[in-house]
Amino acid sequence: MPKPVTLTEVHPHPTTTLRHRAQLVRGGGPAVPLDLELHYTSLDPFAVRIVLRTDGAAVHWSLSREALLLGLRRLEGIGDVAVWPLREADGHGWLRIRLGPPGSGAVFQTEQDVVAGWLDVTQQLVPLGGESDYLDWDGFLTPLLGQD
Repeated sequence: MPKPVTLTEVHPHPTTTLRHRAQLVRGGGPAVPLDLELHYTSLDPFAVRIVLRTDGAAVHWSLSREALLLGLRRLEGIGDVAVWPLREADGHGWLRIRLGPPGSGAVFQTEQDVVAGWLDVTQQLVPLGGESDYLDWDGFLTPLLGQD
C-alpha cells in the first residue's frame, strides 16, 4: 500500500486527517481498493468521520473515536457499525470496519498500525476523557435560554 499521509492543523481548531488506502472485503472475491480518509476535529471531539472513495463515488460515515480505539484490540460495536482487528498468518495486522447492517453492510479493511498511529495523533489534540472540555455548552445554551 502507498505510504499514509497524516495532516494536522491547530488553527483555528485542532484537526487531523489521515489519507490512506483501504480494501473492500468481498466474501470469496478479490478485495477492491479504496481511498480512505479519516477526519477528526475538536469541534466534534467524540466522532471520527470516514470517507471511502473509488472511481468518482464516495461514502461518508461517522463513528465514535472510542469505537475505533477499542476495535484495535477486540470486536467493538453494535447495529450499523462494527470494528475489529484481524491478524494474518504472516503477522500483518488489519483493522476491519463494517458500515451498515450485519449481512448487508460493507466491510473494509486498512492497516491496523496506521490507524493506531493516527489515533495517537487525535489523542494528542484532544486527550481521551477530555472531549467534553471542547464542547461549547455556554454558546449553545445561552441563546436557547434567552440569556445574554
